[in-house]
Amino acid sequence: MISSTIKNASLPCEDEYLVVGDVHGCVDELKQLLRQNGFSIDKNELIHPSSTAKSIILLGDFVDKGSRKKIGETIEFIHKNYIHLNQKRQHFYLIMGNHEIMIERFISKDITLEMTPKRLIEKEKYYNTVELLEHDVALKEKFLEIYSWCYPWLKYTYSSEFSVTFTHAPCEEKYLAKEDMTSYHKMIKSASRSKNIGIKLDKLLAYTHKEAEDNTHYHIFGHLSQPNIRQYKNRICIDTSAIYGDALSCAIIKEESLSFDSVAFLGEQKPASQIYNLLFDF
Repeated sequence: MISSTIKNASLPCEDEYLVVGDVHGCVDELKQLLRQNGFSIDKNELIHPSSTAKSIILLGDFVDKGSRKKIGETIEFIHKNYIHLNQKRQHFYLIMGNHEIMIERFISKDITLEMTPKRLIEKEKYYNTVELLEHDVALKEKFLEIYSWCYPWLKYTYSSEFSVTFTHAPCEEKYLAKEDMTSYHKMIKSASRSKNIGIKLDKLLAYTHKEAEDNTHYHIFGHLSQPNIRQYKNRICIDTSAIYGDALSCAIIKEESLSFDSVAFLGEQKPASQIYNLLFDF
């Protein structure tokens, strides 16, 4: 379960941040995205930034949906580099995703997670990492360490005019960057699209555009698997559906500037499939 005590969620404003959307086992695309943005990766799979001021943030949902092989590689890559990059001070940050929450509940045998036939179908369909970890104790322990390192949210404040709050999922303003358990869950998972089939995202999550403002205090999130980066005013979704064969995208924050980059799906595993429900489809 999520810790009720949050670590310091304020990011050093002197760093430049590469903020990556939902990876879902697309570790090859993650490596390429890092290489495109001033990082090198050595023969031991260790990340080396071109500057001591460069840091990485992953926005959650690191695993699931990809192949077993690539999910395993993703866990190994994140685990070793979290330790490597954070030896002297933190340069690698992880945001909690709803898939990390559910995997932890499954593998820890959470007694509140009732194993109904429907739940077992969901496990097989949406959480294929669980079976992998059930058969690989060492990888399971690494995943649980990664889980313990995750933040519910992070915030970068450069000035009174420019800031960015990072969460996995969009949420109402009243929950954003708050330190209570209800807010944590709202920042990690929004209303389920699979349980609201046929309802447009802009109706299901109306607060996402209704609370948006024309300013440079941004809220960047993933979770919603879009065919491209979707932005409305200061609300930005950067989950561009790498595992569905589209691209892995990132936001780049340096001082008071915000830009984006992406890597197209590299075809190193079979893509998953979905029908898009567009955000900000006005």
